Amino acid sequence: MVIAMGKKQRDCIMCGAPVGYPDRQHCCWCWLRLKEQAAKMACPTCGKDRVLQVDTGCCITCSRVCEQCGHPVRAASSRLCGVCRRRADRLAAQQPCPHCGRPGFLREETGWCGHCSRPRQAKQPPRTCRECGQDRRHAGLGLCSACWQKHPGRPFIRGEHLRDQLANPPAWLDDFVAHVASRFCVSRACGLVTDLGRLLQDEHSNSPQALLERSRRPGRSMGPFARALENFFTHRGLALPTNQVERLAAGRRKRRIDAVPDSLRAAVAAFDASRMRAQDRARRAGTRPRSHHTLETALGILRDLALFLTEHRGKDDWALADVHDIEAFLATLPKARKRRPAAVLPFRSLAAHRSGRPGTDSDSEGVERLPRQNTHPRPAA
Repeated sequence: MVIAMGKKQRDCIMCGAPVGYPDRQHCCWCWLRLKEQAAKMACPTCGKDRVLQVDTGCCITCSRVCEQCGHPVRAASSRLCGVCRRRADRLAAQQPCPHCGRPGFLREETGWCGHCSRPRQAKQPPRTCRECGQDRRHAGLGLCSACWQKHPGRPFIRGEHLRDQLANPPAWLDDFVAHVASRFCVSRACGLVTDLGRLLQDEHSNSPQALLERSRRPGRSMGPFARALENFFTHRGLALPTNQVERLAAGRRKRRIDAVPDSLRAAVAAFDASRMRAQDRARRAGTRPRSHHTLETALGILRDLALFLTEHRGKDDWALADVHDIEAFLATLPKARKRRPAAVLPFRSLAAHRSGRPGTDSDSEGVERLPRQNTHPRPAA
């Protein structure tokens, strides 16, 4: 007896289930899963593997967005998100107010919107000012607004309020209030006390030196508040003065040096450095150093000379300048002829020293020696 034997089914290579088709290696469920996965791509909006829509290029969830804000909308039948839908419902429930004409929710008891339905605080009636004697609105201490703004006790009242606000007020607070009240108008003094309270209430140190450093404004001016603090602290020996004068002088010198043409700027910068070293030596020796105005005036004269050489003489090196160039430069401003050589001659000596050449009168050594000017003429016999 012969028994007919059927062909053995293969197992799925993914899940091990029997495969019903001879030409496949996956079962029906794995075959369907692979087809769906092949049709999916990463959505550019949410980043998930989804079937992208042809019109939007995103998945079906990201393709449904709110018409007003553009946020995703989950329900297929909705055109607005939840936030915009609730906002639209509130706007639809509003009606124009008969009192102010603006849209709002009308109250049943008044028929007006909430802003118009709330009772207003009655203004105080005018009273007689004890300073000027006129019937005006009361501002404080029985004074009208104009008299209150000029009341000399306002800075001290502001200082008392600041002392109550601080957990550990400094001992010099009352003295500072009296200092600014005696030197500034009432409104400016109150403003300075308010600025001081802003610094005392932050998280930084409240030492006088730290307050003085934090009060300075960035830029060329330190501000009236920092100047008032500096005068108060330095007069009482609580802090050292700031270097604001030195910073401003350094900025003015730098602007004059930067205005010099590039080919002539290095020598002018070296001249300024030597003058600053001489000023520092004079300060340490206890003699009279050159003032900032003297140094800045000299740099301004050298700047004008450098611009004159490049623009009118066509020379871009100090070694090419001679006495004729200097005389032509001095002739441009005859009234400044006595002051300008005072800056040119020391600069010429420094330039000759840096180049290793003695300061003689020959033309081959750069700038010639200028003729001596008789500033004190001899009286006629």
